[in-house]
Order: sequence, then structure tokens, then C-alpha cells
Amino acid sequence: MGALGECDVIILCGGLGTRLQSVVQDRPKPMAEIHGRPFVSLIVEHFLRHGARRFIFSTGHRGEMIEEWFGRHGGSYETMFIRDPAPLGTGGALSQAMTLVRSNPVLVLNGDSLCEIDPERLLRFHALKRARATIAVTHQEERQDTGAVMLGEDDRVLSMVEKPRARITGYDNAGIYVFDRAIEPLFPANSPWSLERDLLPRLVTQGFYGFVTANSLYDIGTPERLARFRDVWQDASAYLPTILLHHAQGSIS
Repeated sequence: MGALGECDVIILCGGLGTRLQSVVQDRPKPMAEIHGRPFVSLIVEHFLRHGARRFIFSTGHRGEMIEEWFGRHGGSYETMFIRDPAPLGTGGALSQAMTLVRSNPVLVLNGDSLCEIDPERLLRFHALKRARATIAVTHQEERQDTGAVMLGEDDRVLSMVEKPRARITGYDNAGIYVFDRAIEPLFPANSPWSLERDLLPRLVTQGFYGFVTANSLYDIGTPERLARFRDVWQDASAYLPTILLHHAQGSIS
């Protein structure tokens, strides 16, 4: 089993998705339908293809829909679910999900974005740097609602600013992280709290590195981005693992 097969994967799925409610009203944002299947299943599938075998879903609003879908469409991998009792923010949700983690380090993903990085390379990078935390970053685009990341010559993160008014750095936060368990004492004690605003900036002095990828970053946070993703992800069946092929024609509801 490779490094990824021994690394737990947390997927943060608890957001309310308020910007998407005009087109996705009856389900949590990660369950938005992409050619007959939920967006979050595309994330799981990508990491499955690279060897991941244990996924922890941190859910919130209508989280039972995520549990039910993976209960019906499971395969040769383990799924665990932990539901926020109230909105905890991305950080509070992470803190709660960490109680189920067995591995060190752990991969953490946003449930409403997809960047097709090679996670094995990401984990090797993290180990080579002896990092306590690693963030995957993409080259800066014109979007204004991602975290702005500045890297030094050795890939060390020099600054991380969530949704800054003026963007002067060259990289965007791809929403994919590798965390060593040693950072848990840095988690704020109170909830809700934000992973992006309350933890990542504090990691700059803690052995925090940026893994640069040329892969595109997709998210479904707005109706326009959801529509664009549906357009570019035309042939969903080509990405289905064998264990899910017979479900491809069904509805996700």
C-alpha cells in the first residue's frame, strides 16, 4: 500500500452554500448534480484512483444526503461521517473530524472544489520538506474569492491571506492541505472558527510549505461556476471507477 493508502482524507462538506441556493436548493452544495452524480463523488473518485482508501466526511446542513449516497454507492474503501451539531466554520469542522483520524499526516480537502493534483507527489513533497503543514496552490487567476498565498524561494509559505481586497501574490489556495498532527494544539479552543483565517496564517512560522500545481482549480460556489464545471466535465462516465459504473445512469437523489 502506498503512502496515500495509509493517509486518511477529510472532506469538509458542511457549508451552507448560500451563493448557490438559487440553483441548488434541495441538497448540500457538495451534492450538486454533475451529469447524474454528486460533485463530491468526483473528488472521492480522483483520490481513489491514486490509492486513497479511507475518507472522513465532515457534514452539516442536510448531511444525511451525503451519508445515504455513499452508503448506496460504496466500494472497496472506507467512509466515515461526522456531522456538525451547529455551524462550526471550516476550522471547527476540521477539529471535530480530527477525532476520527488514525493517520499522521492527514489530507484535508474542501468538498466544493476540485483540483486534480497527484496526491502521492503532494505527500512526498510534504515528507521531503519535513513540513508540519503543506498547502496545494495554483497559479493566480482573475478570481477574487480565494486565499492568496505568497511563497519564498524554498517553497516556504511567507503569507496566507483569505480573500484579500488587493491581490499581489502569485498563487491561489487550491483547498487541499496536508497537516501533521503536531499542529492540533494550534487549533482555537472556541467554535466556530475558520481554517483559512484563524489557522493557516498562524502556520507561517511552523514549517508551512506550498506545493505548486499546474492543474486547474474548479469550484462550484456560484451558479456561474457550477454551470461552467458542468460544461467542462462533459464525459463523466470516463472518470468512473469500475465499482461505480453500474450506477452511472441513475439519479443522485
